[in-house]
Amino acid sequence: MESLCVTCSHAREIVSGTGSRFLLCLMSQGNIRFPKYPPQPVLRCDGHEVMHDAMTSLALDVLPDRFAICRLESNADVPGWATGDLVSITRTPDELSIVCPQARVPEDIRAESDWRCLRVSGPLDFSLVGVIASLTGILAAVNVSVFVISSFDTDYILVKESDLKTAVESFVEVGHAIRGM
Repeated sequence: MESLCVTCSHAREIVSGTGSRFLLCLMSQGNIRFPKYPPQPVLRCDGHEVMHDAMTSLALDVLPDRFAICRLESNADVPGWATGDLVSITRTPDELSIVCPQARVPEDIRAESDWRCLRVSGPLDFSLVGVIASLTGILAAVNVSVFVISSFDTDYILVKESDLKTAVESFVEVGHAIRGM
């Protein structure tokens, strides 16, 4: 008989340095009733929750603001106008990139405007694989360009205002839920 762990959303396969495979129970991290590595097969478990295909059932929130993606010199100070509910600041040796509400960006700043943002409803578990690949693949198939931001809890996909309707329709078509439209 197959173990319940195989279909459980709380189980993760762990491979040791010697190649041995174990099933880690994530419920054990917050509740001592659950063993860290349950002896297999598990035929009954109070914590069992059937794993669903996360890539076909994501919820995305369309944020109300329009955003700008700005480029400043790499040695520039972070400007005071880089504020808002969603702001991303990335410094590399080549540039300082800022994403923020476009209404806050001064006219003399090099920027790409009219971006809309879809936030993946989170928080997302770090073990979840392929969220961005799945979502950007859907948009690539309909020729929609993206700018992606990731945070500790979730992911944000920015698309041009002119592509928002196409992006939303494409996500809904494959089973994602859209809120805020």
